[in-house]
Amino acid sequence: MLFRVLGAVDVVRSDGARIPVAARKPRVLLATLLLHAGEWVSVERLVGALWPEGAPPSAEKNTKTYVWKLRRLLAQDPTAGERIDGGRGGYRVRVAADELDAHRFEALVRTGRRHAGAGLHRQAAAAFAEAVRLWRGDPFGELVGSDADTVRARLVERRLTALEGHAAALSALGSHEEAAVALKGLVARHPFRERLRGALMTALYRAGRQAEALDVYDEGRVLLDRELGVRPGEELRRLHLDILNQDPALEVDREAGPPAWVSPAQVPAAVVGFTGRAEHLRRLDRLLARADDRQPPPVAVITGTGGVGKTALAVHWAHRVRDRFPDGQLYVNLRGYDPDLPVGPGDALAGFLRALGVDSRDLPQDLDERSATFRSLLAGRRVLVVLDNARTAAQVRPLLPGSPGCLVLVTSRDSMRGLIAKDGATRLGLDLLPAAEAHDLLRALIGDRAAAEPGAVDALAELCARLPLALRLAAELATGRPTASLARLSRELVREQDRLDRLDDDTDPHAALRSAFSWSYRHLDPAVARVFRLLGAHPCHELGLDAIAALTGSSDAAVRRHVDALVQAHLVERTADGRFQMHDLLRTYARGLAAEADPDRHAAVHALADHYVREAAAAVVLFDPVDHAGRGPALPAAGPATRDEAVAWLEAERANLLAVAEHAARHGDAAQAEELADAVWRYFHVRGHHDESLALHTHALAAGRRRADRVAQGAALTGFGVACERLGRYEEALRHHEQAVEVARETGDVSFTGRALKNLGVVLRRLGRHREAERVFRESLAIARAIGNRRGEAAVLCSLALVHEASGRYEEALRHMEQAMAAVPDVDNDHALVNHLQANLGLVHLRLGRAEVAGKHLAEALAGARATGSRDLEAEVLDTLGELATAAGDPDRAVEHHREALALTRRTGDRHEEARAHDGLARAYEAWGRPEDARRHRLLATRRAPGGR
Repeated sequence: MLFRVLGAVDVVRSDGARIPVAARKPRVLLATLLLHAGEWVSVERLVGALWPEGAPPSAEKNTKTYVWKLRRLLAQDPTAGERIDGGRGGYRVRVAADELDAHRFEALVRTGRRHAGAGLHRQAAAAFAEAVRLWRGDPFGELVGSDADTVRARLVERRLTALEGHAAALSALGSHEEAAVALKGLVARHPFRERLRGALMTALYRAGRQAEALDVYDEGRVLLDRELGVRPGEELRRLHLDILNQDPALEVDREAGPPAWVSPAQVPAAVVGFTGRAEHLRRLDRLLARADDRQPPPVAVITGTGGVGKTALAVHWAHRVRDRFPDGQLYVNLRGYDPDLPVGPGDALAGFLRALGVDSRDLPQDLDERSATFRSLLAGRRVLVVLDNARTAAQVRPLLPGSPGCLVLVTSRDSMRGLIAKDGATRLGLDLLPAAEAHDLLRALIGDRAAAEPGAVDALAELCARLPLALRLAAELATGRPTASLARLSRELVREQDRLDRLDDDTDPHAALRSAFSWSYRHLDPAVARVFRLLGAHPCHELGLDAIAALTGSSDAAVRRHVDALVQAHLVERTADGRFQMHDLLRTYARGLAAEADPDRHAAVHALADHYVREAAAAVVLFDPVDHAGRGPALPAAGPATRDEAVAWLEAERANLLAVAEHAARHGDAAQAEELADAVWRYFHVRGHHDESLALHTHALAAGRRRADRVAQGAALTGFGVACERLGRYEEALRHHEQAVEVARETGDVSFTGRALKNLGVVLRRLGRHREAERVFRESLAIARAIGNRRGEAAVLCSLALVHEASGRYEEALRHMEQAMAAVPDVDNDHALVNHLQANLGLVHLRLGRAEVAGKHLAEALAGARATGSRDLEAEVLDTLGELATAAGDPDRAVEHHREALALTRRTGDRHEEARAHDGLARAYEAWGRPEDARRHRLLATRRAPGGR
């Protein structure tokens, strides 16, 4: 379902049909609820919106009637569920982030600006254009009131930003004439907007129309003088002079431009011996003709039962047509039917974006922004996207490209009706292989022996129910036993099916698969069979050889032999990066065998978790030697040897670390969940993986509560609170830190009490409760000094200084910062702490008007933040540098610093620093003489501040 407010308010069903809200009162009611989407709106407020000139006595009763009518309208989409809740003295409408066109619009504008800043002008133009296309008229239709006016003004301003950005991207791409045409209309409608006028002048000049560019300036100069009595701003005057002097800097830099396109090739290796499916291949070929530069990207959904060959068909065809997609092929196994959790669209997009050259630290936190970034990167490209093993349309939609030239292949056991109805996908249903094609596949896989026993080949095919997965397993057994006749092998398979039928009278359609699995399994060496079973018992998606060795308790050499045997038997797949995974049906089968044959399977999974705890702890020590000193593994780890290797390992294993923590918490291994959280939370925090940190501490907290371990609960509450604070969820952070302090006092852990108080103070300071924050910090400081914790003392002094800075007590702030620096020599080589101290010293000296001293401290802090990969601190320092530049009369440089900080905060999700960046931009634009830009950023700063909307 899509709610549209960028024009007359209406609703679009999941199948694409429009639900008009014809009556005015229900339409205004819906608009009011959508203005505050996801929030409770009081009846009083709704009555005010419905009857702005004065409400009748029956207003509340009538409002209930309009709510009832709206619910009936929305019920026209049977897939949407109940959307309007009643309670708390009012109503709310539940809307997902991608179900409101205004949210989509803003995400696209953010994506366009990010691409423009990175020099990705083609992607920026596509994102801006897609954003503008969402508009159909004035936002929120006829809704009146100050709230509506404020949001409407912000959206109109953002639309102008998108139009400006689109024109600027076109000009940067060399389409100067097209940019000039678009800008002329905008300047005519907004004649006082100097940024637009400057963009038009630049586009005209680059198009070889210097005289017209100068005329545009003169028209603006005369208009400003006549209407406002002012002259053009400094930036526009400087551009005028540059055009007069034909400054070479105005030319598009042909040497610069966007980074080189990364052409991914992620589709798995070509399927050996692929046979048949000729009609399906022809249908896919016909669909390929639609993947041109004029039509939306076609989507093909290959559906059918498990093991029927959906992935094989998709991969075979993808290799056959890869030359038609010169910009690359993307592939992801969404694991929709995996025994454990499927891959979410956010994680899938992260993998795609990394494959397209986006740094892990630059990934947007928000799903909508990831999706918009993905669509923008594919704009103007010809890329094949293979989404394997999907479970629902919701899992697929965020992964669909938006511009012509691409093609999407989806495989699923589900019919994907929603994707077909709403997104225009084409379904290709796969049934069992025809008898002739099953025979041909076995002949291709077995070789010459098959020609001598055609009857036995046919028998094998029928015994395998003509399912390609079962046929391949049978063929592998046949080739592994060259002296046995195929007729004998067929009799063995019959006996195996009889044995299973006696054990289980289940008549499900996968009975033939179960027989083939069992037959293959029973021919494995016992040691190899044990590895197969245990590979079905662990919670991770894929494992490296070191992890499999830990799981099975085997040597590296033995594991390599065993896994090679499983790969040879087609029971395990080797991924492109050298790791190993199983088909979900095989994994379910192996898990069932392990439950019967391996009483030690829980111990094996426990050993795997121990491996991850040990390796993670060792990797994090390399990443942050000081903060984790003395906290390395009790046993030597065999993993990364350098900091860069540690970061690569931690990034590659993030999903497995979370899966192991969740499994441990759910299955009684509480200590492991807690140890994993303790090992990696600092890494997640520094790298800005706050969502993962929340998940990790959720599992750790559940584990601590399950075994009534108050110490473990306190640690998890602290980590949870820190992540919430960084994501701008301040009230939630406050609640968790207060509980952590309570736990610390209860357990009598003085050191932990000091840390918990310090974290509580940080949130109080964020909320502007400075007096309470100071009291809490002073208690924390007393504890640090009493127990001789010099590092803790320095950190709390730094936080106390920030309270004084926020309160305007700059001399006191400086005194505390100097005391903090004095404690640093006692803290060996603590780069992270020193970087924070340098950043805050720079801030305090700036407040005292000591620009030169501030600049030196900030330069050191910025270099240190970048060296350690601390994106949060880097954003803080950039914002302070922006304030320094504004104070020095250099708003141009200030805007550059604040924009860079803003881009970082959107990647890390740091809401507080995002608000600060917007506030800094407002001040810089005000100093630059651009009041419209200043007002816009001040509004955004207010919305991002604690309690803002």
